[in-house]
Amino acid sequence: MNRRGAPEESVRQAVIRHLESDLGVPKACIRPELALSAWDPKVKDRVDLAVFAAKGTAMVPVLLVECKAPEVALDESVVAQVRRYLRILPARWIAITNGRQLLSWVLRDGNWQAAPLPSWEEMKSGI
Repeated sequence: MNRRGAPEESVRQAVIRHLESDLGVPKACIRPELALSAWDPKVKDRVDLAVFAAKGTAMVPVLLVECKAPEVALDESVVAQVRRYLRILPARWIAITNGRQLLSWVLRDGNWQAAPLPSWEEMKSGI
C-alpha cells in the first residue's frame, strides 16, 4: 500500500536513505509499511518502517519507525502509536519523524531512554 507522492512517503524514503547511508543498515533488513496482521490477523496497523536483524536462524525486530508528514507535530500521540506496535513486534529501538525532526529511544533496563539512533553494528548488538 505504497502511497507514492504522499508527504509521509517522502519522509519514509529519507529515513530509509539515512538508515542505509549513514547508519549502515542493509537494505534487505528494512521493511517499509509492514502489516502487523502477519503476526496477529486482528491487528490492522502497519509499521511505517521496521528493521530486522538475524538472531540465529530467526529475524528479530530491532527498530520501529513511525513517519509523519512534515506539518505533523511529533507529540505524545505519535509516540503512543509506535509504542502500540511494540506489543506485536518488540524492538529495542523506536523512532518517530516528520522529516524535520527525528526522535528516538532505546529500551535499557526496562525503561525507554532518549538516544540518537546508533550505527547498524550497535543497533543489532542488543538482540
